[in-house]
Amino acid sequence: MRVPESSFLSVTELNNLLKLKVQSDPSLHNLVVKGEISSWKSYPSATYFDVKDERSVLSCLLWASEYIYLPFEPKIGDEVLLYGYLDVYANRGRYSLICQKIELFGQGKELLALEALKKKLQSEGLFDESRKRSIPEFPSKIGMIVGNGSAAEADLLKNLQRRWPLSDLYVFPSLVQGKEAPKDLLRAFKLSQEYPLDVLIIARGGGSNEDLSAFNDESLCRAVSNSKMPTISAIGHEIDFSILDFIADKRVSTPTAAAEMATPDVNDIRQELDDCFASLSSSLIKNVSSCREKLNSLSNRPFFKNPASAYHEKIERLREHETRLNNATDNALLLKKNEVSSLKTHLEALNPYSVINRGYSLTENEDGKIISSAKDVKEGDRLSTRLKDGIIHSKVFKE
Repeated sequence: MRVPESSFLSVTELNNLLKLKVQSDPSLHNLVVKGEISSWKSYPSATYFDVKDERSVLSCLLWASEYIYLPFEPKIGDEVLLYGYLDVYANRGRYSLICQKIELFGQGKELLALEALKKKLQSEGLFDESRKRSIPEFPSKIGMIVGNGSAAEADLLKNLQRRWPLSDLYVFPSLVQGKEAPKDLLRAFKLSQEYPLDVLIIARGGGSNEDLSAFNDESLCRAVSNSKMPTISAIGHEIDFSILDFIADKRVSTPTAAAEMATPDVNDIRQELDDCFASLSSSLIKNVSSCREKLNSLSNRPFFKNPASAYHEKIERLREHETRLNNATDNALLLKKNEVSSLKTHLEALNPYSVINRGYSLTENEDGKIISSAKDVKEGDRLSTRLKDGIIHSKVFKE
């Protein structure tokens, strides 16, 4: 019996129909699937992998543009949460989960909570560089919170004592990982605040994110943000960061680096002092030599060989000025004397009494007015005539 063509589907039609059904079903969008990675193959454009559970396997695809944002490097055996949507590859009739994000199962909530705490503290300004303090250049008291007997403790003690043996070291042992670590770290920190430290180092070696989780504790981070002294965080390695790293005044990747940041190198200080001493000695020698040359030059001057000669010269010059002053004074007095004599002669020539002495007379009325004409008198006027040897008083009569 022949089946009519209208009653069957081709393979392509069925696969396209399935693809359309999958794409149009909202329940197959925004999926979160849990499984264990069982295969992993990366290519330049995309990564193809499978996840499985106890009974099934699911094919997955992760585009390269999403891969670069993964917070970790997935590997076979990881139990993960896959976020994405279902799609059908019609040419092969296969469906896959198109992944947009991958998280390690069990850490998803923790990572979200950690990110939320980080944003919260950042919004409060606890990460701001403006509140960070500088480390004292020459600390005399250095504190450290480290695991008791840990490699970090040994590293810090060795390097701090080597670099700056002048400082006193205070060790505050604490648990640095595990359930009780946050509480014990907070206890050690509060104890450190009772001491007059110049700087406090909080350190441990590297470890997984879980190992470092104690340093993400909110109470500990807030306490450190209010530390009385500057703090240095030396937790984990270069690729590992904890919230405490953002809170501390300075962050380094290893305990050795913390020791180097907290202290100067005594050998460098010695070398610098030696250089300063050498420079000062050289400068002092040059100054002494210069002063000696100046002294020799001065000592060869005539004054220092015969000090009296300088005074003799001054005395001679003084005597010369005295002679010149006396001569000038005498000349000035003589000139003035001649001027006075000339004026006297001139005045005597103009003095009416001088005329009288030569045989003339001077007649005045009662008012002292000189009579120079008969018209200047009238009958009855009394007159005084001055001669060289006396005065004649007379009265005017009419003839």
